[in-house]
Amino acid sequence: MKASSLTFIFSFLIIGFFFAQNSPAFNGKIHFKQTKGSTQMSYNYFVKGENVRIEELNEQGKVVGIQLINTKEKDLLVVSPERKLYLEAKKRRSPVNFDVEVVKTQKKKTILDYDCFEVVAINKQQDRKIVYWVTQDNFSFFYPLLEVLNKKEKQSLYFRKIKGMEDCWPIRSTEYVISTGKPIAKQTTISIENKTLDNSLFEIPEDYSKFEN
Repeated sequence: MKASSLTFIFSFLIIGFFFAQNSPAFNGKIHFKQTKGSTQMSYNYFVKGENVRIEELNEQGKVVGIQLINTKEKDLLVVSPERKLYLEAKKRRSPVNFDVEVVKTQKKKTILDYDCFEVVAINKQQDRKIVYWVTQDNFSFFYPLLEVLNKKEKQSLYFRKIKGMEDCWPIRSTEYVISTGKPIAKQTTISIENKTLDNSLFEIPEDYSKFEN
């Protein structure tokens, strides 16, 4: 093979690797539901760059609450579409520190056309085990979003303890009580849509008023 041909092939591989490493972060909509006991709620995540819009839907599919987050500035606005009000949420205190045992099994499966792998997070003192089915596909918004939201629910807290999840999305997760083996909470992704979103989704409507304490 001529040297020029080798140079061409080498250059092609380098270019392919560069674009694979610099593929654009996820922009679009994720729809998922959470179940805890007999309570079930659905959510929409709209993502555009560092801006995230979270919609909480009731059982009839009506939007009952909105949060607007900028993961870079770590800003969080809570919006009430019913009252046409919004407020700046105060930063929540960090939860008490704890450790989890992480087991990355060899199990894999395809969910919603995404290649997924299984990760198990265990805390015996809290009597909890959470099984995540995770996909790694430039979902770089999610990890900093969890840091801003700073939720106390274990599925969020445990996920933040797992190293190497910076570009991942948990397509499914199930929380178990270790002592009984009983599942008590689930999160299931219904759909993932890559698409361009309008900037207005991440802005407060002009006819909304700021809630003052």
